[in-house]
Amino acid sequence: MQFDIITIFPEVFKPYFETGMIWRAKKKKLVKINVHNLRDYTFDNHKTVDDRPYGGGPGMILKVEPIYRALCALSRKQDNKITKKQKVIIMDPAGKKFDQKMAKKYSKLENIVFLCGRYEGFDKRVEKFIDEKISVGDYVLTGGELPAMTIIDAITRLIPGVLNKKESLFEETHNKSGYIEYPQYTRPEMFRIKNLESRIKELKVPKVLLSGDHRKIEEWREKHSKIDQKRLK
Repeated sequence: MQFDIITIFPEVFKPYFETGMIWRAKKKKLVKINVHNLRDYTFDNHKTVDDRPYGGGPGMILKVEPIYRALCALSRKQDNKITKKQKVIIMDPAGKKFDQKMAKKYSKLENIVFLCGRYEGFDKRVEKFIDEKISVGDYVLTGGELPAMTIIDAITRLIPGVLNKKESLFEETHNKSGYIEYPQYTRPEMFRIKNLESRIKELKVPKVLLSGDHRKIEEWREKHSKIDQKRLK
């Protein structure tokens, strides 16, 4: 899987992509991540990527021309082969809300290009050159960089070979529509704290999880997992 990110702040990605799961996936050559500075696709001395909106209004708008040039350059690098295994995505709070089902669908692709917005967004004409507008929630962020990282993380962990234990994917929250995973515990078996009245309170692991009875443990986990009915609608 190859991810290409077009942004005016390329430096924000390195700390996250050089740690943890994504770093290991890159080291195994299971994913490749290229970060492209949009300013490299301008021709004026000031490397201008934005301008005032026609008709007036606050803020600045990202220009269509450098974005088009960036997308054309990426197409040339990929031998101009446009297939169903590729997508160009805009990070936009007005877009379709990203979820686990989309993460699974995207994990089957070969290449995703992310356009990270800033300021008041993109010139509308940019949408002529994309496949989808994606949002990570009903709120507005400063730019599209954090949403792009979020989506890349969600997709990468679904790629075969990335997680050490693929079984981790089967029972986790959202693996099935509306499913919320059962509670998890680890050592110590008992954790003691003092409450506001200086009384000792004991926080214990449920006995069934210590029993070694796999059938009862499975029944307990099934009982304590949840189906979010709102997500099923």
